[in-house]
This record gives sequence, structure tokens and C-alpha cells, in this order.
Amino acid sequence: MLYITRHGETTWNAQGLVCGHADIELTEKGKQQAEKLAEKVANLEIPITKIIHSPLQRARDTAQAVAKKVNLPMTVDERLIEMDFGDYDGRPSEDEDFQRARQNFAVRFPNGESVLDVYARITPLLKECLEDEDNVYLLVCHNALIRIINAYFHPMPNDTFFDFFVENTELVTFD
Repeated sequence: MLYITRHGETTWNAQGLVCGHADIELTEKGKQQAEKLAEKVANLEIPITKIIHSPLQRARDTAQAVAKKVNLPMTVDERLIEMDFGDYDGRPSEDEDFQRARQNFAVRFPNGESVLDVYARITPLLKECLEDEDNVYLLVCHNALIRIINAYFHPMPNDTFFDFFVENTELVTFD
């Protein structure tokens, strides 16, 4: 079993801006969301035994709230970093050029990554977690990454893929 969550809210999330690799901290609301997530994780029927998080501050701080609550160490894994949206970082997520660019799986964002790049970097980590039958993992990462992870477990048509969205600190389970 594998649990995955998105970090708590950031200022850029609240403003509808593309975060990508920008290292943005949690808002007060994001910190509260992380605390509520920690409570939820502490009461899971099947408890987690390992926490792995993205190197970005917003994911680390969210993971830290959970780790403190369940008394587990955290591990950072570079493969969990958000998709690099390149030149679109900091731009409105509803920007027409950004929306058009994100429809191309194999094409890299200008100065960034493609969906296929991210898929190639995240699948080895997913396999490692799933092959480790002695542990139950919580991965703390980002929306675009979770969209790609979801497609790994649940293949879907393009329009469904791009409509998939995970709220801040929403907990998703994969077997």
C-alpha cells in the first residue's frame, strides 16, 4: 500500500500561480492543513512506516508535521520534486499558453520538463516502494506529480489526465 499527499497551501496556490520548482513556503492555512493531515495519518487503519518527501520546502514542512505526529523520520527524495514548468513558473495557471503547453506529454516546457520526463523519474521510486512489502509509505509531493502517479496506477485518456486534481493535503491511496 502506498499513500500519497500534496503539500499544504502556498501563497502561489492561493493566487492560482504555477509553482513548479519555485521553493515557496506554506501559508498559515497550509500549516493548518498539514496539522490536520498529520491527525488523519496518525489514525489510518493501516499505519505508515516511512515518509518520503520532495526536496521543496512546502513538501518538507508538510511531511514534518506528519513525522512529528507519528514519530517517524523523514527522507528526502529528489525524484519527488514537482514537475519543472520552466518559464511558466510564477505565471497564472489559467494562462492560455501554459494550458496549451501542458497538453503535450512528450514536449518539454521551455527550460523545463515534459510529462514523459517526470514519468521516467518517478516510476523507479514507485516500484521501489511497492516492492518493499515490509513498509507502508507516505509520499509528500505535488499536484502534477500526483497526476502522473495516478496515471501510472490508473491509465486514462488525455482529457481525464489533465483534469485530475488533488487538493492541498488530500490523501490518496494506491495498492
